[in-house]
Amino acid sequence: MAGQQYSTGSLGGYLSQPYLTQKLRSVAQPMFRFRQFVDVKEAIGKNRGDTWLFDKISNVSTQGGTLVETNTIPQTNYTINQGTGKINEYGNSVPYTGKLEVLGQFQIEPVTEQKLRDDMVKVLESACGSQYTATQFIAVNTSTASVIFTTNGTATATAAANLTAANTRSIVDFMKKKLVPRFDGRNYVCIASVAALSGMHSDTGTGGWVDVSKYTDSFAKNIFAGEVGEYYTTRFVEETGFLSNAIGSSSLYGQAVFFGNDNVYEAVAIPEEIRVKVSVDFGRDQGLAWYSLIGFQIVWNFTTDSEQHIVYVASA
Repeated sequence: MAGQQYSTGSLGGYLSQPYLTQKLRSVAQPMFRFRQFVDVKEAIGKNRGDTWLFDKISNVSTQGGTLVETNTIPQTNYTINQGTGKINEYGNSVPYTGKLEVLGQFQIEPVTEQKLRDDMVKVLESACGSQYTATQFIAVNTSTASVIFTTNGTATATAAANLTAANTRSIVDFMKKKLVPRFDGRNYVCIASVAALSGMHSDTGTGGWVDVSKYTDSFAKNIFAGEVGEYYTTRFVEETGFLSNAIGSSSLYGQAVFFGNDNVYEAVAIPEEIRVKVSVDFGRDQGLAWYSLIGFQIVWNFTTDSEQHIVYVASA
């Protein structure tokens, strides 16, 4: 028959998606660690290509100063570099039969949705996290009180310690000297693996550590997903899916990233959503999928911009 029908997505089947998609995003949001810190730069939409550009403006070339009454005000300029990002397709699907949906003891749709949600978080967190680790600022904890820094994206030493109070202070001081802006105007952020954070928890020298459970009421209102505490003007977030817990000497140590504001951009053409498979074989072949058309891109490149806002704690 002509007209609208559920079995054909373009003729009505897609109308069943909004609730599932809204639920997917709502439940998945607290599971993101890296993605909660990106700057969503553009909703690119359709028919605009898979490449997106963004401008990066330097500081002025010559700093101003005091003036002599009879002299003109000096003139200077600034440079504009352009960054490039790419939109990619992401997704996965789970097919199932109409017979399973009808005769199964448990509803297949909620179970499938949960597994798709978990897969989506892992995939998008990895895509986003890989941009944070693409920084040229590398820090290697060579001992509990020593950090070796490089600015070319390559670790030149082997990690022999996890994060400690002394190492954290060294990394944060390095960021301050590089004029990295604070993420929230007051603090930097560290996303750390379980192993990396264990060093902070076991270090008796972290006398200034403030556990997240002891945040003041005003501060507690803005807790990040996965946040565990604050130390030396840095808020710590524990991450369990992307960063390695087995780097360095005897694979005993963990990775982490420290960053300030303006770190990674996200461009969106199609936000993550649930799609219902267009039913075939008279409803016997069904399924659900998650799909997204987005891109992630680190903002600064120290080689071309002389500026970088992320430090990657890693090992050779």
